[in-house]
Amino acid sequence: MSADLAALVAARFRDFAAPYLDAPGDAFAYRLKLNHTMRVLGLAETICAGEGFSERLTLAGRLAALLHDVGRFPQYEMFRTFRDAQSANHALLSVRHALRARLLEGVPNDIRRIVLGAVYLHNKRTMPPLRNHEIDAVARLVRDSDKLDIFKIMIDHFSAPPQEHPEVTLHVKDDPARFTPAVLETVMRRLPGDYRDLVYVNDFKIMMIGWLYDLNYATAFRLLAQSGHLEAMFASLPADADIARLREQISTDLAERAGRA
Repeated sequence: MSADLAALVAARFRDFAAPYLDAPGDAFAYRLKLNHTMRVLGLAETICAGEGFSERLTLAGRLAALLHDVGRFPQYEMFRTFRDAQSANHALLSVRHALRARLLEGVPNDIRRIVLGAVYLHNKRTMPPLRNHEIDAVARLVRDSDKLDIFKIMIDHFSAPPQEHPEVTLHVKDDPARFTPAVLETVMRRLPGDYRDLVYVNDFKIMMIGWLYDLNYATAFRLLAQSGHLEAMFASLPADADIARLREQISTDLAERAGRA
C-alpha cells in the first residue's frame, strides 16, 4: 500500500512537471528541479532505512521529498529566479500547488498533514520547536536530503563554464577571489547562514559548507562524509588563512559527527 501510494504521487509529480520541461529556453532550470527531486527522494529513502523509520513515517518522508520543490516550477515561470527573497517562498508555493493539483489525493489525512507540514518547514532557516514529533521528524528528513543533493548540484555547476547557468547560484557575483567575511564568521560560529547575505559565489559555497551544522540524522552525516563534497567545496575556494581555519574546524566536526553513525 505504501509503495503504491508513493509510486502514484511520483507519477503525479512527473505529470505536474512535464509541461514546464517544454518551455523554450527554460528547460534546464525545470529539469534541474525535476532531477533534484528524484535524487532527494532516493536520499530520503536511504536515511529512512538507516534511521529505522516506521513504514508510516517512511511513506510520509517519500511523499514530502517528492513534493518539497513543487513550487519551484511556478516560481521560476513567474519570476525567472529561484531566489525566494526576490520572488516568493517556494515552500509555501509547494504546499499551495500540491493542494491545487491534488497531488495527495487518496493519501490518508493524517499522512497528508505530516507531508504538508514537512514541505512547508523544509526551507526554514532553523527548525521551530514542534509539538508534533512526526512532522518534526519528516521535516528534518527532507531538510537533510535536500541539502545533501544540493551539494552535488553545486559541485557539478562549479565545474561547468562560468555563469553558464547563473540561476543555479541565485545570480550572485562570480568573483573567484572574493568572499564576504561576515558569511565566513557565521559559519565559524556554527550558526546557520542566510541567503540574503550572499554576494559572491564563494559566499554560497561557504554557507553550504556550514550546512554541516544543520544536518539532523546520523545517516546524513555518514553520507556527507562518504561523498567528499565538503573537500570539493574547499578545493574551489581561494587560498586564505581564515578559510584554512574553517577547513580544519569542519574536518574535525564532520569526523566527530560521522563517527557516531
